[in-house]
Amino acid sequence: MFSVSFIIPIYNVEQYVHRCFMSLLIQESAEANIECVVVDDCSPDRSMNIVNQIISDYKGNIQFKVLTHDKNRGLSAARNTGLKHATGDYVFFVDSDDYLMPDSLQYFLDNLKVYPDVDIVMGNVKNCKSDDLLIHHIQETWLIDDPNMFFQLMLRHQIYLYAWNKLIRRDILINHQLLFEKGIIYEDRSWSYELFSHVSSVLLLPKVTYVYENNPMSIVNTSFTPERSDLVLKSYAIGISKMLDMPPVPGKYKTNMAVDYLLFMMYYMMNGVDVLLRCPVSETTICYFKNVRKRLLARSVKYGRLILSIFSLLLFPPFCYVQKLRVFRQHYYVLDKAVNRLCHLADFLHRKNRI
Repeated sequence: MFSVSFIIPIYNVEQYVHRCFMSLLIQESAEANIECVVVDDCSPDRSMNIVNQIISDYKGNIQFKVLTHDKNRGLSAARNTGLKHATGDYVFFVDSDDYLMPDSLQYFLDNLKVYPDVDIVMGNVKNCKSDDLLIHHIQETWLIDDPNMFFQLMLRHQIYLYAWNKLIRRDILINHQLLFEKGIIYEDRSWSYELFSHVSSVLLLPKVTYVYENNPMSIVNTSFTPERSDLVLKSYAIGISKMLDMPPVPGKYKTNMAVDYLLFMMYYMMNGVDVLLRCPVSETTICYFKNVRKRLLARSVKYGRLILSIFSLLLFPPFCYVQKLRVFRQHYYVLDKAVNRLCHLADFLHRKNRI
């Protein structure tokens, strides 16, 4: 029988946490030993009172571990704490303002029985904000056991990078020490990048298993206030810097990943430049961000990618001011895709400098 650890950080979610935990409790019918690792990140509201009451009233087979931080340390630290104390064969991160669909875990496990060696199982997600799905191109169960394919899909944003709604072999996270970067937001991106560089197979499922709530007080929805712009820019810079430190292993992939890898980072760097243009940010953070931006340009030059080097000038003044145009922001993905295709046409020129 499989064993699964749900990891649930708790902070400021009293409006949503009851629904979240009820969606977890009904998973007990799944053919698995289930534990819920709850991490109280010093929530100032009634969230933990609600959680403790639910646990106290519960009479089923799910095991609970309640861990408490001595002070608020942020989502990354809470997830790391949960992972440290998890014991399941698989871990499943859940944000406490979201919830699972009924029988989601059994759906994962049923597919895991068919593909027992897969490293990650991912379900589809409904986004309450847009009333849309995060994965549009999956119509049936899809096993991707070619690291070249799923790593490239990730770099092209066709696999979502959130930590939640993934059934992940715990030993992969432990053996490679895949922890979340503390003190930043958007930590899922660099963490997912590192995770997908270590796995050998991914199973994508078409059915919606998870609902992403539009919580107006969530990190994503509050991060672009002027008060938090410094943290946002710092987070982009740290995440990109980590990925610059971990380029794809040369020769590991059949496809030359240089183009997708560089454009993947440029996408987030563009977002950072947008923050830099619109919001007040400390000089220390600006200096750090600019240094990372220079590193990204230098990496494009190092790989001999002339077109990408020219394209990356959009990250620098005066070219970056084009980002103030709404039409540019609305059509950046189309431009990114066109540049990607154009650059890949020149892959044959870079056989000696492939990654």
